[in-house]
Amino acid sequence: GAIAKKWLKQRYGVEIRGYMSQLGEISIPFQSWDAVNENPFFSPNRDILPELEAYLDNIRNERDSVGARISVVAQGVPVGWGEPVYDRLDAEIAYAMMSINAVKGVEIGAGFASIAQRGSVHSDEMMPEGFVTNHAGGLLGGISTGQDIEVHIALKPTSSIPQERRSIDKQGNAVTMQTTGRHDPCVGVRATPIAEAMLALVLIDHALRHRAQCADVVCNTPKI
Repeated sequence: GAIAKKWLKQRYGVEIRGYMSQLGEISIPFQSWDAVNENPFFSPNRDILPELEAYLDNIRNERDSVGARISVVAQGVPVGWGEPVYDRLDAEIAYAMMSINAVKGVEIGAGFASIAQRGSVHSDEMMPEGFVTNHAGGLLGGISTGQDIEVHIALKPTSSIPQERRSIDKQGNAVTMQTTGRHDPCVGVRATPIAEAMLALVLIDHALRHRAQCADVVCNTPKI
């Protein structure tokens, strides 16, 4: 993932960055990219850090766990990467993100929020200066539009918690069990660099496919 990020940056100017956008019930408003690498939560908001720390300490003391939402953005992706049917860029991004342990949901662009949007709102209008909005998350018809590719993943709360839980033994008899040892109250805290790496691997794959098909033909389509 690190090699893919470096190559994409050097070859095409693509920059891939991620951050935690929600921890349990707490939504994290985006404040600045500068804040992300300054804290263990990968939070883009410095002001909310004390609340996040207190919240997670409370979850740990209750011997429980919570989930998280991680957002990843790829900026500078050229127009035209991807395919319109089977190997759609958005489909392969979703496939890759779902292969990360504990991931239970993937959104691209507006994602599930598009359910409540009307077509007049969701459709990204174009002006000579560029797109007006980016509800599609930088992907239309399985192909990159030149806008930021925006991906969000949902990570479940880990089930290995130090509380007694009901289960069955090898014979199918009812038992109670308790997981002991080290426990993470939220596995999503460590997921941001993993999601960045996964997006980079998908993008470098499509970059190489595109180069194989089109050589180094220069596309005059403006980045909008």
